[in-house]
Amino acid sequence: MKLEISTNNCERKNNYICPKELSNNLDDCISKIIEKTGFTKYNIEKKPVCTNGSNYFGLLYEIDIKGKTNEGDKELNLFVKTVVPGESDMEIISVSDFYNAELFIYKELAKLFEELQEKAKVPIDERFRMVKMYDESNTEVIIMENVSKKGFVSGHKTNVVSLEFAEIAITELAKFHALSFVIKDTLPDFFETKIKTRKTPYNVGKQFCDFKQSLIKILMNNIDEDMKARVEKLCERLPEEFARHFNDETVKRCLIHADYKPDNILTKFVDGVITQIIPIDYQHLQYGCPVIDFLFFIITSTDKQFRRAHMSHLKDLYHKTMTKFLEYFDIDVNSYYPRHEFEKDFKNKLDYGLVHALIFLPLLFASEDDVPDLTKQEKFLNFRVDNIYKDRIQGIIEDYIEWGII
Repeated sequence: MKLEISTNNCERKNNYICPKELSNNLDDCISKIIEKTGFTKYNIEKKPVCTNGSNYFGLLYEIDIKGKTNEGDKELNLFVKTVVPGESDMEIISVSDFYNAELFIYKELAKLFEELQEKAKVPIDERFRMVKMYDESNTEVIIMENVSKKGFVSGHKTNVVSLEFAEIAITELAKFHALSFVIKDTLPDFFETKIKTRKTPYNVGKQFCDFKQSLIKILMNNIDEDMKARVEKLCERLPEEFARHFNDETVKRCLIHADYKPDNILTKFVDGVITQIIPIDYQHLQYGCPVIDFLFFIITSTDKQFRRAHMSHLKDLYHKTMTKFLEYFDIDVNSYYPRHEFEKDFKNKLDYGLVHALIFLPLLFASEDDVPDLTKQEKFLNFRVDNIYKDRIQGIIEDYIEWGII
């Protein structure tokens, strides 16, 4: 079975055109899913997914299988991620580690999370939820349920989120972090061998430094003159500061998402009201400080006015949610992450938000018609950013000046 993929109206903006035919690996996976489902007759519809710059490390497809089984009509809606040829050889990140991380969380942790929540009798509407992954997935092909068919949509990467969305997103983040502490409490051997061993996929070497220099040029062209002297001092040590935050053993650590932003959060609305969100894209999954996830979300998803009005509230919500969620498992939050320790870590990690913004925010705000190609450094050096980038980065720098960080 060959899956002919039409490329009409879909071209990666980083000069990589979607292939007309998926790999034999994917063909085999889809064949196994069809056989396991028991289709006797079926039709396959498939198309590439354009992400407008939201996805850098893979090609995305929707595959719909409609047909008949011995039990009646059946339809499967699949969302597929495949490795882009050549990207696995990058020095700065390990794309194979990205795919291994997703296999781990969906094949092992998702089932464990559900078992633990079922055993603790966590109410259905209060459980941490994940998208279903098919067991046929492997290190080159990730196959998941396409929940967009159930009304879920992803947020736009550059929009300032609403307070409603931020509250629900932070609530789910607290549950995700809390489940690490549940595993540590109930399955200590699994925690030691499978959780604490998750390393950052980034390699802070020469390519990272070159990558950083390219982005700093964009940064400097988009901030006011009176800010440049302050920022330049920090830019000189950005790689070291970035690495320090992910290797810090002095803070509380658990599994972290490390890429927690609106376009990695699926949202379902009913009559304009958010009824459910599901975090996705766990490729950066690692063992690190939970405050990193909190700050990542706040810095990438909000503006200066939002942070001034709601940061304290969201910190309170995060810790209160973790406290309540752990109670279902008869765990006192003070045994793992008391409020004073959270506040200490927040103060210790506050500058991570700035370090991340200085290096990576240009990528988030890359113009959708000029998405950089991370695999080709000579083509990566020059790309345009959306006009909104200047306002957002200046607001971040102003906050960090007011907070006494720079």
